[in-house]
Amino acid sequence: MRRHGTMTREEACDMLWSLYLISGAPMYEAPDYDSVQPWPYKDERDNDIAAKSRVISALSIMDTKQMSRNLGIHEQRLKHLHAAYAAAIIKRLKSLHLPDFGKKETALKDEIIRSHPANPDGNVIGSDIKDYEWTHRWNNLVTFSSRNSMYHSYVSKIMEKRFIPMLVKYFPDQAGEVVKYIRKAGYGDGEVLDLIDRTAGYNSNTAYLYQGKSGEEHRKKLQQKIRNSCPAASRNANK
Repeated sequence: MRRHGTMTREEACDMLWSLYLISGAPMYEAPDYDSVQPWPYKDERDNDIAAKSRVISALSIMDTKQMSRNLGIHEQRLKHLHAAYAAAIIKRLKSLHLPDFGKKETALKDEIIRSHPANPDGNVIGSDIKDYEWTHRWNNLVTFSSRNSMYHSYVSKIMEKRFIPMLVKYFPDQAGEVVKYIRKAGYGDGEVLDLIDRTAGYNSNTAYLYQGKSGEEHRKKLQQKIRNSCPAASRNANK
């Protein structure tokens, strides 16, 4: 992606097809958290999630003008293709995340510990007992919990921060196109401006996304929130 020189048309096609295949590839068919089957992907816990994340990172730094010349297609078509790839990935990971899982995780762990054959009272796990089904069940719960957290962290800490600036760059002064792809990524209308706030923020490049009654109301709420969190700064600003 960052190498010097111009890509050939064949190289550009290969790259786009590779990104397409990785974007659409299925996630690991992992055992459920209460399964006694062993984890089937040795030494791999999040490579599938990380691969999806890298696709969005690659798309976000791609020179669409140069790529459109290489491929002989209109640049705007390429931008819509990239936005669709990224939106589909984020929607997929958001759909897999269970936000309330942590509330029942402790109870599930306690239940598994109590079920250990060397630990009928739930006090100490006997390391000398080779109960493989118990071990797989425990490992699957820990792995499931870890992956559930990763779905959220990869989306919120990496993908969203690439996705929104990319949309703003691709569709300046086209709020409808930006909102369309945000919705395609699985966000509701009430989440759109909050998402923009925590990624691109309000500035001269994103002001067009805050137009209209809902945008103005959102800005007022955001300003009030800032005043409430920083009363001293607010007083100084009003002097």
